[in-house]
Amino acid sequence: MIVFFGYANNDVTVHVPHVPVLGERVQATAIDSIDGGMNANAAVAAARMGARVAFAGAVGPDARSTEFLAGLEHDGVDTSWAPRDAFLSTAVVLIADGGDRSIISQDDANDAHRLTTVLDALSIDGGRLFVDGYRAEMLPPELPDNVSLAIDLDGCDDLDAALRAFALADHVIVGRSLWQNSFGIDAERWSMLTAQHDTHLVVTDGEHGWTLVTPSGETITEPAVSVDVIDAVGAGDCFCGTYIAFVDAGEHPARAARLAGASAALACATAGPRGCPSITELNEFTATLATVDLQEIR
Repeated sequence: MIVFFGYANNDVTVHVPHVPVLGERVQATAIDSIDGGMNANAAVAAARMGARVAFAGAVGPDARSTEFLAGLEHDGVDTSWAPRDAFLSTAVVLIADGGDRSIISQDDANDAHRLTTVLDALSIDGGRLFVDGYRAEMLPPELPDNVSLAIDLDGCDDLDAALRAFALADHVIVGRSLWQNSFGIDAERWSMLTAQHDTHLVVTDGEHGWTLVTPSGETITEPAVSVDVIDAVGAGDCFCGTYIAFVDAGEHPARAARLAGASAALACATAGPRGCPSITELNEFTATLATVDLQEIR
């Protein structure tokens, strides 16, 4: 069981010729209201790979929240873990021609107390917790013995919190811009950190691909799979969900990252934040890339 705790959003997606600068007015070419949210998207991606998945982010008692949860259930995500005493947050996503984007997001109700509640429930039977970077500061000093942690650090703006999360997690995914440029953690330090904390690190870099560093110091870098980009929103979430689904199923992290890269590429070639493919679609796509056929996760 992988339990995803974090953002669930109603995404108001605005397509524009280019992302406006301060004081500029641009004409939208389309406006849509669709389901999104970092961890909700990642949960859908993992479920589409066949993983056993639950979503534990708090939403509201309103009809829009009910519709949101129904969408997750349709993709095979267990939503019984999601409390209904809060609200469904909103994100405004500006998507420019060519796929560049800017996001304005509303904070949610997923606080440290709710995280503790999820950890307590997960510790009954054991499993894996997946959180987004906004929860890094909420993580406890220790985890239950039968609970493992994976985190997408994007969204974390505190280096100390990021390093504490790194020490707790067995799998960390982070964008190169945040990890190297904002936090100043150069590639020379990556293998030192993974060895020190027995953690697998995946550094994603958009169209430039990804780098995996294992606890033993093995470093694997691969380019992104080339596609005609329609909409890059949610591609990172798709990568995270696909990666952790295959890791949880026992695949080597390098193969999991390779499949996640292909999955994210397909997401970029599809409109909307949940463009992650099904296992069948990913299988068909990777066959064209001369990769090994996938088996559905059991």
